[in-house]
Amino acid sequence: MKVLAILLAALVLVTSAASRQGTTPNIKEVFIGRCWDYQEIRYNTILPIEPKNCSHLWDLFFKAFSYHAPCDVRQANYDQYLQEAKQSLPANKAMFWSGIYNLAHQFSDNGINYVTLEDTLIGYLANSLTWCGQENYPGMNFSACPTWTDCPLEASESFWSGASTTFAASAIGPVVLMVDGSNPNKPAYRRDSFFGKYELSGLNVSKVPSVHVIVTHALGAAKLEVCGNGTLVTLQNDVEARGMTYTCDDNPDSVMYLLCAEKPDCRECKLAKALASGQLSYNSSVITPDYIMG
Repeated sequence: MKVLAILLAALVLVTSAASRQGTTPNIKEVFIGRCWDYQEIRYNTILPIEPKNCSHLWDLFFKAFSYHAPCDVRQANYDQYLQEAKQSLPANKAMFWSGIYNLAHQFSDNGINYVTLEDTLIGYLANSLTWCGQENYPGMNFSACPTWTDCPLEASESFWSGASTTFAASAIGPVVLMVDGSNPNKPAYRRDSFFGKYELSGLNVSKVPSVHVIVTHALGAAKLEVCGNGTLVTLQNDVEARGMTYTCDDNPDSVMYLLCAEKPDCRECKLAKALASGQLSYNSSVITPDYIMG
């Protein structure tokens, strides 16, 4: 099995090295610097944790994947690191996302409104980094790393699957999930997504009574899926099958405020403004905002 993983990794890296990014340069220094930043500045009042030894955390993280073939790193390799770095989450603030990274983190506001995996120490230290191992010195491959779709047991996917499971298990109280209902390339809910594979099953139903889903739609894009149809029906069934209550909301005001702050001239934003101000005119049975017709 190990030989097969090495051969597979070699084939992936040789055939695609020109387009692959290797381990992030100075990853050790970035990792340890983030660790100090997290504890001393960024999250010290929002998500306080017991003091961590940043060099020790790096050693555990490095040990998990270093001197391994890039396609031969199991989720269990990270168990010791995840156990050492995990922290308690505030009740009623855990937020998950799928296919909607930027908006989800604007909505969560770096742990102030909600807490995402990337707001925790585990997620913050590894977020946006690339890494993979090699069997010879220095134990990390700085030339090219496989992607999640290239091979099983890829170093970063194994990490994020474990991190997602750990985060879900720490959730207390109702949780929120944000999904994208206007992406033509990915359905709003996929059972093979991180939420579908690891986070939903990782929730402790004795501590998490409900999942509230926020379905967002890009401004000007078609609403391919809304609450109550498409894959969101499957999501509801999966949530309820685990014994939790399911609720769903399409483009709540709090999300529209964020979207319209960036693109105030979009039709949806003009409509929302007109409805809020009462600037409406009637054409047959259709309500048309005077603000738009202007």
